[in-house]
Amino acid sequence: MMPQSTFLNWEPFSKRIVLPTILTIILFISAIFFIIIPAIEKNSMDHKREMIRELTNSAWNILAKLHDDEQKGLLTREQAQRQAIEQITNLHYGQAVKDYFWINDMHPRMVIHPYRTDLNGKDLSHYTDPDGTRVFVEFVSIVKQHGSGFVNYKWQSYDNKNLILPKLSYVKGFEPWGWIIGTGIYLEDIRSEIAVMTGKVIKISLGIFLLISLLFTSIIRQSYKTQMQQRKAEEDLKKTQTSLALAEKMASLGKLSAMVAHEINNPLSGILSYAKLSSKYLQQEEIDSKTIETLRENLTLIAGEAKRCGDIVKNLLLFAKRSLGEIKEVHLNEIIEVSIKVVDHSARIKDMDLVMDLDSGNDVIQCDAGAIQQIFIALIINAIESSPPGEKIIVRTDYRNKDFIIIKLIDYGDGISEDVLPHIFEPFFSTKTSNKSLGLGLATVYGIVKRHAGTINVESRVGKGTEFTITLPRLQELSPLEDKKGAV
Repeated sequence: MMPQSTFLNWEPFSKRIVLPTILTIILFISAIFFIIIPAIEKNSMDHKREMIRELTNSAWNILAKLHDDEQKGLLTREQAQRQAIEQITNLHYGQAVKDYFWINDMHPRMVIHPYRTDLNGKDLSHYTDPDGTRVFVEFVSIVKQHGSGFVNYKWQSYDNKNLILPKLSYVKGFEPWGWIIGTGIYLEDIRSEIAVMTGKVIKISLGIFLLISLLFTSIIRQSYKTQMQQRKAEEDLKKTQTSLALAEKMASLGKLSAMVAHEINNPLSGILSYAKLSSKYLQQEEIDSKTIETLRENLTLIAGEAKRCGDIVKNLLLFAKRSLGEIKEVHLNEIIEVSIKVVDHSARIKDMDLVMDLDSGNDVIQCDAGAIQQIFIALIINAIESSPPGEKIIVRTDYRNKDFIIIKLIDYGDGISEDVLPHIFEPFFSTKTSNKSLGLGLATVYGIVKRHAGTINVESRVGKGTEFTITLPRLQELSPLEDKKGAV
């Protein structure tokens, strides 16, 4: 089986490349047959109609010139009409020079027709084409109503009496003599010309279509290659990110291990040193009261350092805790009051006031009460340690929002410098000189807040004090197991 990375995800590729290409080709073909060719046919027909209208006007001008000579006395009417008949009879045009003009009067009676001399001088009132159209009566009617116009009918093909074809003619009346002059075009000739033009358009369009097809084929192939390269690059990037994440984890684990080893090694070294020293004292033959007191002091130091090791492990376990305890609805004010009582003794030693500025609104919140209490105790103890005697620490709440609550803890102590502030939530980071501080207090606070889907922000100025702002949602999203546990 080929690796998954060699396959292209065709759905987005089809939507972005293949489908637009097919739609473009369909639109191109549709435009040719439903827009371009019909437009050519219409324009060609309009051009032919305009042509026979202009030709009829030109022939009409011949009659007008001869009539003008008649008016000037240069010709008699009979002479003028005879010359008109001769000139119109010999007037032909078209590729085969077979297209012609004819003249009939308003009776209607045929005056001159170059191919139907059998009709010359005859009454055409009852003449009809194969469809029953009284052709010359229609000519007279058009001229009486409009002076000129187009008429559709069927007529023999030039001099071939056996071939009857549809024809479009333009007729115009010459009022001074009571004549109607006209010429026409056979629709079959127009269709043949249109077919020739359409064939040329189709050939050109076919060439363009092939060119577009080749172009789009090239685009699709290039896009396919690009997609494959992009997919491979994404997979390589994912592998690199995974490797980096693993490297970061290993680096963090190494850093954590080094820190833990350093923190535990100090009290263990003290335990080992005092244990060896006490062992030497016990090996003496005579043990006086002074030696016993020294041994008692050594054992006290050993117990203290052992307790310190236990505290380090306990804080590490607390810091590593990733899940919350029992989530239930509690009154936040009660948690704050209990927390204040726990640390009140430490505050009184430094002559400090712990001020509770609690909102009187709804203080109900879903949380791990023990973890939230730990937040307050850790922050208040930090505030006490960083504040001079006689200052006050304020715990303030805001319950006005129905979706979340806001907690502020304000002290007026030493403050935190700008270079230290970005690091205060990092594990094992501490500015305290005492070796009793592990630097896990604020890191633990940060973890508890985040596990409650909350936020914690700090504002501080050196020598002015520090303000922690904690925002916690009133409701926690519980898993079915946690929900069941909370219900029990």
